[in-house]
Amino acid sequence: MRTGLLLGVSCLLACASHAPPPPAPPARSPTPVAEPAPASVTSDAGPPADPSKEVRAEADGWRAAHRLVDLHTHIDPAPEHVAQALRVFDAAGIGVAVELSGGTTTHAKGQPSEFEQVKASLDAHAPGRFLEYMNLDYTRWDDADFAQQAVAQVEEGARLGAAGFKEFKRLGLYLRDKKGALLKIDDPKLDPMWRRLGELGMPVSIHVADPKAFWAPYDAKNERWTELKDHPRWWFGDPKKFPPHAELLGALERVIARHPETTFVCVHFGNDAEELEWVDAQLDAHPNMLIDVAARVPEFGRHDPEKVHAFFVKHADRILFATDFQVYDRMTLGSGGSGPPPTEGDALGFYATHWRFFETADRDFPHMTPIQGDWTISAIHLPADVLRKVYFENAEHLLAKPLARLRTHE
Repeated sequence: MRTGLLLGVSCLLACASHAPPPPAPPARSPTPVAEPAPASVTSDAGPPADPSKEVRAEADGWRAAHRLVDLHTHIDPAPEHVAQALRVFDAAGIGVAVELSGGTTTHAKGQPSEFEQVKASLDAHAPGRFLEYMNLDYTRWDDADFAQQAVAQVEEGARLGAAGFKEFKRLGLYLRDKKGALLKIDDPKLDPMWRRLGELGMPVSIHVADPKAFWAPYDAKNERWTELKDHPRWWFGDPKKFPPHAELLGALERVIARHPETTFVCVHFGNDAEELEWVDAQLDAHPNMLIDVAARVPEFGRHDPEKVHAFFVKHADRILFATDFQVYDRMTLGSGGSGPPPTEGDALGFYATHWRFFETADRDFPHMTPIQGDWTISAIHLPADVLRKVYFENAEHLLAKPLARLRTHE
């Protein structure tokens, strides 16, 4: 079902509403992430109440009602893989998942596109449970009219029911033109497409960079060595082949700034989970920028938990729950390697560790994706009003029209 050059690239690199989106909030003066307040002194001799118990009880209610939206998944549309994903989602409390590997809208004459095939299968085998994003076919990049072709592709995606658009970490890192030059994230040839996506009300989930360790020396001293040795194509430390990490982020920022009417969901915690201050500044500077947390809790979870808590409270309207959960011939829980394939029980533990991180004040516990690094994380005890936004309300706002259509067909 999933054929063609683009699919091969998208599966390898996977871990982006027809009406215009609501107006972006007005720009505001940048405000730094607040420093944690000092603990108050109390004369009460009894143990303090644990506010996380009340929060967890409320969140358990949302999960029981399947309110949560996972904005970042990759699920093969084969019936057996869809069925496995649904078993995990049902048990974890995920009501709707966004399929970011929806495929391209180009097709041979008389044949359905990859996107049509994926959407038809997910709609048939999991009605009311998936929204599908489309992907761009770059095959004819060198054509003089590729800018117009790209616009036509996303217009066709909108016609076919694509809820949004996903760009994998291909631009700036993998895709090359016929002369061998890397395609740039901020290439002006793509500007008409980014603009049209905004006009169509299709949010863009965009992946441009990975942890800085992927640019560090490729050896056993690298803190992500366990992951990199199983994924050598994720190593970008050769300056003769790849641009610096900062250059990719700079190109992303220029695209977001050039297209203020288009909503960009910068995946993997803004593509820079190690730099809380940089992500904070970007959110302050660009009202059309949102972030998801997919596959990066292990990274930003080792920051000072009170600073991360303050970041989430400050940007509560701009952060979306997401995991990078994948189901193909084996499941992937944020990332994976050559070890034994995860079980469905492992997948539920993966989601449960997210709940522990966001809802409790626990300290120094193992994170949910061990292959990503040998360290612990500390939880950020978010209040219920922030959790509601992160877990589902922000996604309901971002994807209001496609979700409304989806729920009329449940």
